[in-house]
Amino acid sequence: MHTDIISFSTDLVSKVVRCVEDAVGDDIQADIQRNDLQTRNSVPSRIWDFLNTNVVKALDIEDCTIAKAHRGPWEMLVIFEKSTQCILTFMREKRFAELQKRQRQRKRMHYIDMMARQFNQDLLIDQQQLCLIPHQFSDEERLAELVQTLLRDLGSDADLVRHHVLVLFDTTGYRLTHIRAVMVTPSLDIARGSEQDWSKYINADESIVVEKVSDPTAPENKPGRGLSLTAKAMARKKDRPERKDTKISFQKDG
Repeated sequence: MHTDIISFSTDLVSKVVRCVEDAVGDDIQADIQRNDLQTRNSVPSRIWDFLNTNVVKALDIEDCTIAKAHRGPWEMLVIFEKSTQCILTFMREKRFAELQKRQRQRKRMHYIDMMARQFNQDLLIDQQQLCLIPHQFSDEERLAELVQTLLRDLGSDADLVRHHVLVLFDTTGYRLTHIRAVMVTPSLDIARGSEQDWSKYINADESIVVEKVSDPTAPENKPGRGLSLTAKAMARKKDRPERKDTKISFQKDG
């Protein structure tokens, strides 16, 4: 057993961060505006389509092989980085925390469990805890078969995989706030020396997609819609511009 560190090139890391940042930010905002979406129920899942598309466009390079994997109806991408012989996948921090918390309650393996058991079995954590009754999944005997099915689009590169790296990210609104790369053990703990904070590569510039009001006269864009004014209020409203002009004139004369 040994520890390892994540050693991707700066260029690769910056491209990966940009793929995530654009997907959760400008790409999804532009899509909402372009299609004039009135509700946004699909935004959380639609972001993944943009992320996967960005990855294909940005990382279709000599150093990487990109494969599509299927988990039921869900489509995801697996990146194989040739110099490190690591595969990368993406996940939200909140989802990862949920999988960690409920691992011993799950009967079947999530793909994270598969990757960790297949490729990160030799990694250590800082405070190794002795588990007297290791958790067993009902489908664990099929681990090799399930992993092979998951990575079949990688072809011959699947035989060279050394470790699995998970890229975790957090967002606030349409902004990427934090992103890191980790390697997790079969217990879903962060392996020793196997965490890198990639947040410094987040672009600090404001979004280029400016939220616009399509029709300023529309009822939903009038804060006072549905309110009726009393006769006294109407009189004050009519009188207000004149009194304002008088005040300005007095200031000039003074």
